[in-house]
Amino acid sequence: MHRPEIYELLAREHEEIDELFHELLAAKGKLAAELLARVRLKLVPHSRAEEAVFYLRLQEDERTAEKVRVSLEEHKQVENLLGELVAMSPRDDNWAARARVLADMVGHHVDEEEGELFPLARRVLDPHEAQRLGAAFETERDRVWEYILGQQRGAA
Repeated sequence: MHRPEIYELLAREHEEIDELFHELLAAKGKLAAELLARVRLKLVPHSRAEEAVFYLRLQEDERTAEKVRVSLEEHKQVENLLGELVAMSPRDDNWAARARVLADMVGHHVDEEEGELFPLARRVLDPHEAQRLGAAFETERDRVWEYILGQQRGAA
């Protein structure tokens, strides 16, 4: 059985998130709000699991520690802007502009991560460890996803 390395899992989710952003930026009104909720439900568990598994391990190595610090700051900025968007109405004049900025921020982050951090990480992690981190990432992502769904059910 093929156990994917963490890079494969992250890249696949990056593509899914990018597709959601394309749909979001083309949407209006209630559909835009629904798509934003889908973006949040995909992006937040991804980011939190990435931090708890991938970044945590890469912080231990001087070759990747600085890139991880930058990535963590980008995650904070993305989550802050995502929170602002969730609190706004898609009918707000600034909503579409903020959604575009959020999509651009995430796109920039993904480009840096896949183009710069992944190659460095491949020097730090052997393939077996990358597979182990992939499995741990999936477990943590699913845990965070369930937590967020539980919060949404409780708030409804």
